[in-house]
Amino acid sequence: MNTKTINVRLIFGVVLILILSWVLLHFLAILGIFFAITYPIWWLLLPNATVCFSCRGKRDGDWCSLCKRSVNKNNFAAPASIKSAILNGVIILIFTFISAGVVFLESQLFFKLGIPPTPKTVSIVIPPKGQYRLGEIFPMKVEISNVQTPINTVQTDISFDPAKLEVVDISTADSFANIFIQKEINNEIGYARLTGGLPNPGFSSDGGLFGTVYFKGKTPGIVKVSFLPSSMVLANDSRGTDVLKDFASVSYLVLPEKISESEDNQQKQLRINGGVMGAQSTRGQLIFFEDGDRVLGSYTEIELDEVKKINIMQEFLIMLEKIDRFIIGLYINQEI
Repeated sequence: MNTKTINVRLIFGVVLILILSWVLLHFLAILGIFFAITYPIWWLLLPNATVCFSCRGKRDGDWCSLCKRSVNKNNFAAPASIKSAILNGVIILIFTFISAGVVFLESQLFFKLGIPPTPKTVSIVIPPKGQYRLGEIFPMKVEISNVQTPINTVQTDISFDPAKLEVVDISTADSFANIFIQKEINNEIGYARLTGGLPNPGFSSDGGLFGTVYFKGKTPGIVKVSFLPSSMVLANDSRGTDVLKDFASVSYLVLPEKISESEDNQQKQLRINGGVMGAQSTRGQLIFFEDGDRVLGSYTEIELDEVKKINIMQEFLIMLEKIDRFIIGLYINQEI
């Protein structure tokens, strides 16, 4: 027998032992209390068919403290008395609670690993369409909806055609968020980002306004504005789970008609006074914007395809987590 065969058998044996141990541990966590209670009754009914765990675990001739006798492996190692049977039941009960504790720790490990995942329910809502004149500054309100789990961080990454549009500013007026850490506008490549949120317990309403992006039409025609896959909405679930389920997009029509000179001057005056189209910053907000080039962080098409594929290992771990949750529920939902 070569070394490779021995190693394969050794690995197989270790894996088999781990699987059987896992099954036994969870089986005991579920039915251990039942076995502990019925063990003495079973001994009363079938005393010669009930094994003493202490005797079975000792060598021939050793002293069994439960049965108060020397162990004789030639005879069936049954409890010597009802007291011994009750003490064996206590041993089962102790291992049952140990198993339940291991199951609880396992469930906490699953939780830290993000299992089960917090469901993706949040959508970014923007106006479905609009048409504006050449040179006109117009708002695109960025709202989120269907918040089923409290959230604490939102990052919106926007892509647009820089030949047709430019971002004049991003306003945080009337936003549900009160802390903003990043606002980036890059009209050369057609990219904008707003990142912010709020502390614990987070935002728990069904939906609300996050920010307003102000665009200006540069050339006539239809232009599409899309949210990049690097956009995210993080849940306040101690794991930072991204609960954003889809990425919105909208098409705007920039008309060839130009705005008047007085309207253009009015827009410029509003920008000089620190506002855009009448929007002012909201009191109570903490803003930590920093300048500088940043990586867009958008996924490639190949990466998106990989993300959409079903993760067999994750599905398997979710199934194990459900088993743990069922076992823990047995101890929480009833008095032991």
